[in-house]
Amino acid sequence: MLTRPTTEQVLVGIATELRDTIAPLVSDGPATVLLGQIDQILRGLAVRAAHEIAWMHEEADSIAAVTGTDVGWPASLHLDDVVAWYDSVSRVLSGALDEAFAAGDAARVAELKQLLDARSATEMRIVGGFELVGRG
Repeated sequence: MLTRPTTEQVLVGIATELRDTIAPLVSDGPATVLLGQIDQILRGLAVRAAHEIAWMHEEADSIAAVTGTDVGWPASLHLDDVVAWYDSVSRVLSGALDEAFAAGDAARVAELKQLLDARSATEMRIVGGFELVGRG
């Protein structure tokens, strides 16, 4: 029994119960496929819940270092405040890319594009393994 469960633990627990308790009782093909998809979604959300704020901070640190901009800190560690801050940090990156393109600075564009590639890689850690179970 978890006395202080994290969101990650709750989501993994739900996914595990669905897979181990409910799925064996389901014989309908489409329902089985749906349960597999729900399992993948819940497990992906668990990973995101466990790391999302840290990933935003890590990315912000990289953006600040590459752009030479003080991106500050979120107003609080509540997710809404962190997401609003992350959006402002993303605008710093976007502005730097706009400036680099306008200046025709290919080296700077390439450097900033690495930050976008890192962002995509993080997203792929969550959704990249997602496959439509029973589809294809």
